[in-house]
Amino acid sequence: MKARQLPPAVAQAVEWLALQRSGTMSDGHRQRFEHWLHASPEHSLAWQQLQQRIGQVFSGTPQSSREMLDRAGNSRRHLLRGALGLSGVGLAGWWLQGQGLLPGLGADLQTAIAQRQRFDLADGSRVLLNADSRVDLLFDGRQRTLLLSQGALNIEVARDPERPLVVRTAFGEARALGTRFSVALHEQSAQVWVQQSHVLVSVPGATPLQLRAGQGAQLDGRRVQALDPQLARAAAWEDGRLEVHDRPLSEVIEALRAYHPGWLRISAEAAALRVTGIFPLDDSTQALRILQEVLPVRVERPLSWWTQVSLR
Repeated sequence: MKARQLPPAVAQAVEWLALQRSGTMSDGHRQRFEHWLHASPEHSLAWQQLQQRIGQVFSGTPQSSREMLDRAGNSRRHLLRGALGLSGVGLAGWWLQGQGLLPGLGADLQTAIAQRQRFDLADGSRVLLNADSRVDLLFDGRQRTLLLSQGALNIEVARDPERPLVVRTAFGEARALGTRFSVALHEQSAQVWVQQSHVLVSVPGATPLQLRAGQGAQLDGRRVQALDPQLARAAAWEDGRLEVHDRPLSEVIEALRAYHPGWLRISAEAAALRVTGIFPLDDSTQALRILQEVLPVRVERPLSWWTQVSLR
């Protein structure tokens, strides 16, 4: 499949940043840059997004490339432009991933935006990955470990008394006791919900908690906190629906992000609104339309790749 080109505003922002970093920017260049920056909202947004991610771009640049980027003049500008626009860790990769055209790179199991997928593991276990998710596998003669680094999974565990199955996250882990359960990552925590049998959840330095079917827990890296069983349906993304009861709108938007191409943002005021309903994950546009009909919010797309939810 032929990759899409960067939108013009983003490509132009790359050129301007490369010129700034090259050390050859003249007063005339600065005046033209200011004119370009304020000529269109697309230019301003593209520049803001690029500035926010520039640290990520260069943190992934090899040491040898960073040394080359220190050279002065047009050759340095050329290299900067290439690093920003073409490398796998640069802006092009970032842009394609944000559009849902390119899944995360390097994971054993992964899905793209709006894609759920089942995987059969070598031990007979079955995994369903939520959209925009990444998992690495550590399977050998002593262990069965799944490293969830992004998104969410639901797993039906095959029995193996010699090798426990563990789902590990940055916030804690869930150890299967012959079961089916789900694990979902959030910005500052992970949630575990059990559908069958039992799961032992733990974080370093805290007392582990054993969960049975219908129970859930939140792990934040410091403690394990039991969750209200009524929240279980909100975590049940497997059938492509999101069901919430008197929850903040921010939680609905967070769930929709894995199914919505581009950037989906919500204002702090709108995020605090409470919402009850059932929303289709597989049609994020329809879900946003429903929210706009039942809540005092407006959904705007100032750019084709930018969706903003805010109070009316």
